[in-house]
Formats: sequence, C-alpha cells, structure tokens
Amino acid sequence: MKTPTIIILSGPSGAGKTTLLNKVFRKKNIKGKFIRAISYTTRKIRPKEKNGRDYFFISKRKFLQLREKGFFLENQKVLDNYYGTAKYFYDRAVKENKNLILCIDVKGGMYLKKKQKEGKIVTLFIAAPSELDLFKRLKMRTEAMQTIQKRITLAKKEMKVSKQYDSIIINKDLSKSLKELEKVILRAT
Repeated sequence: MKTPTIIILSGPSGAGKTTLLNKVFRKKNIKGKFIRAISYTTRKIRPKEKNGRDYFFISKRKFLQLREKGFFLENQKVLDNYYGTAKYFYDRAVKENKNLILCIDVKGGMYLKKKQKEGKIVTLFIAAPSELDLFKRLKMRTEAMQTIQKRITLAKKEMKVSKQYDSIIINKDLSKSLKELEKVILRAT
C-alpha cells in the first residue's frame, strides 16, 4: 500500500468547486484513481442536495461528539457551521491504493497543508472571475441576503489566502475550467 496523494480543492462558496468536482469525477481516468471524500456539515441542506452524496448533514451536537472522538482528518468552523472530513476516507484511499480528493474550505485546506505529514499534498484554489460573478451565483441559491453578504466578506479573506495554493483556476468558462482541473489533478499523481 502506498501513501496517497491528497488533492485539496478550496475556494469561496459559489466559485464552482462542487460543480467542477462532480464533472471531473465522471471521467474514468479520475474516478479510477481517486477516493472522493464527502464532508460532514452542520449547515442546513439546500434544495437539490442529497445527504450522503453532497455532504453528510448532521446536528452540531453530533458533529462536536465526533470531533471529540478524533473522527475527523480536519474540521473547521466556517461562518456559523462546522465542516469536517472523516479519517475514514484517507484510510480507505490507503487500503484501496488510490489517491484522495477533498473539496474543503480554505481554513481546512491550509490546516491539512501544514499538518498532514504523510504523502503528497496538492492544493487547488477555485475562484469566480469577479466579486460580481460570485454575488450572482450566490444569489441563485435560496439563502438570505444576510448569508450571501457574509459569504462575500469571507470570499474576500479567502482570496488573500489563494496565493498559498499550488494552483489557481479562475472558473469563468466551465468547460475550460474542467479541462484545467483534470490536467492539474492528473499531473499531480
């Protein structure tokens, strides 16, 4: 068994991380080499999301219990919710001799980049072309304007951290961004 390469996708909410990851994971050359981690979160489920596919949606109480037991590879509080990646996915990648891909927030990405000592870590930052584009994307969701404003404020902070990532993809054109993402992922393994 080899130590897996960990690919970390991060970026502001609304930049298109999940959309890009869903599309790249449909490609056999990616799906066959990677385990895709699904994050746990305490935030409310959005329309069209499915528990166990997009996230594992759990209560704050349950999340904190799992954290106390050392269940998470990484976990962070973002805005008013907790997010975390179960160690199970890393263990499964080792067992199946595959690499691991995570779609996590910037704080979690930087935490793993500094703390994970085993294997190779490759960080990819996904960004919207502009703040206006990000605002329009977030507005299409069913979130309150106050939440959208918090996400925009957070996005500005996350953009400052993007310089610490190995690669940055500006998600202006989905098909071009997808090709770039695929290329970066395959080059990393």
